[in-house]
Amino acid sequence: MNTDATQGQGAQPASGGVNPLFDPSTDNQEIAQDAQALLNKPQEGGKIPEADRAFLDQIMKLVEDGTINLYVPSSLLNTAVYDGLPQEVKAKADLNAVTMLTKIREIVDLEKAPMDTNYQEENLVSALRMSKERVEAEHGNVFII
Repeated sequence: MNTDATQGQGAQPASGGVNPLFDPSTDNQEIAQDAQALLNKPQEGGKIPEADRAFLDQIMKLVEDGTINLYVPSSLLNTAVYDGLPQEVKAKADLNAVTMLTKIREIVDLEKAPMDTNYQEENLVSALRMSKERVEAEHGNVFII
């Protein structure tokens, strides 16, 4: 006989655990080396479009010459434009700068990786460019990239 307490939120599956598909006998089992190699291999085949490639090259140049500090979001801001913005728009630009800098760090790591990372980079660069363009379409040239 079931009561509301056993059927409601927080009820445990019949197996007694949180996940009825969990099998403790396979938890932390060794994974074969060939399976690990297959799972850890980055997806290949991405081709970065020319517009994004130019954007990526610009970002890498600014990172390498120290203009963009990978741990200082304000290094992405075009202060001449940023200083003239209302406080609400500055807050939006600040939040976007943090998010964009995280993507830039990931992109820099992928650029330095010894394998084909174009698929991942293609998506990150595209997302970064779209974030930048979305903010700048409303508020002007807020970022230096």
